[in-house]
Amino acid sequence: MQVPLLIFLLIIAATLALAVILLLVVPFVFRFELKGGSGAESVQNIEVRWLFLSRATNGTAAAERKNRRGQKEDKGGKGEEEGKAKKKEKTGDKMNIDRLFDLIRTLHCPVAALARNVLRGIAIKELSCRAAFGLDDPAETGMLAGFLYAASAPLTHIPAVSIRLDPVFWERTLTYRAVGSIRITVRRMVVPVAVFLCDRSVRAMIVRYIRSKFL
Repeated sequence: MQVPLLIFLLIIAATLALAVILLLVVPFVFRFELKGGSGAESVQNIEVRWLFLSRATNGTAAAERKNRRGQKEDKGGKGEEEGKAKKKEKTGDKMNIDRLFDLIRTLHCPVAALARNVLRGIAIKELSCRAAFGLDDPAETGMLAGFLYAASAPLTHIPAVSIRLDPVFWERTLTYRAVGSIRITVRRMVVPVAVFLCDRSVRAMIVRYIRSKFL
């Protein structure tokens, strides 16, 4: 092998190794404001910083552009299309709810353990969450509330965190608002995520998903 080519390959390898080390060691800083739900204005402002790089997105502006494009489309047969869309949306919501509770029943313990372990690798400067939610069945609402309380329990002991969950048992609804600034170091996430993925119930859920989608 020629010496210049060998030097070039060594430089490439050293650069890749340095990049991997920086990704693992240098923390990512996330700042976000999320708001939305039933009848509420949707806001999705997210900013990510790493070293000298910064990336910000505004979900509200994107949603407004999408709505304007939708208003310019042909309105012929609008009533029939809306009826089909509502029926499809209702069926999709039912399927999503069934899938959600299947996940809750299966992954309750692994997710709670993952939340506790991941929390150790996150520096939370500010986190404020407010959510009101309700499903068609009060029993399902109670089950969802119990899962959310258990998953958020490790966060409630941190002074910079404020979480309020309000289950609504008399109607179907969802409103939420989350504002926060957190710092995440990737190397501290590797072990908790690996332990989570190695859990038997998680592996079974992944295999089931792959079979349903691709086999």
